[in-house]
Amino acid sequence: MALLAASPLLGCAVPPELRPRTLFREISGANFQSRIPPPGLDQPSGNLGQVPPRPSRPDPATRMSLDNALAQDRALSREPLAMRAGPAVFTAAAPGTPAIPAAPPARPNLAAASAIPWSGPALIAPGAVAPEPGEVPALPTPDLLGPADSTPPPPPRL
Repeated sequence: MALLAASPLLGCAVPPELRPRTLFREISGANFQSRIPPPGLDQPSGNLGQVPPRPSRPDPATRMSLDNALAQDRALSREPLAMRAGPAVFTAAAPGTPAIPAAPPARPNLAAASAIPWSGPALIAPGAVAPEPGEVPALPTPDLLGPADSTPPPPPRL
């Protein structure tokens, strides 16, 4: 009875691999049926009789020329690369397609903006007298302000 009462709690804090539904799918093999098949499953299995024969070993002169070419490449790789004068362009583009530049384009040259002064023009011309402020307007009449003994409405109930 206690196991039946605690069974709803199993799905709360248990990782998904240990949940009863996932365990049942693993044991019964139902999750294998929901997967897509691996590639090449429809092709026949390999046959060791179809393995190609071992390639013949090249003659010593060919091997020596390969060794010398690799040694020369290794010696060239020890030298630092020279700086390029201009941007490199890939030349192995497909026919009819433009070449891809190897470097981003140069920054555009923008015209210099005119200087902005720190102080603006004077608001009042030199030598002119500033106008006097006018009188303070009168307060509204009491009838526009509302009754003096009115209380605010109660706050709305939620």
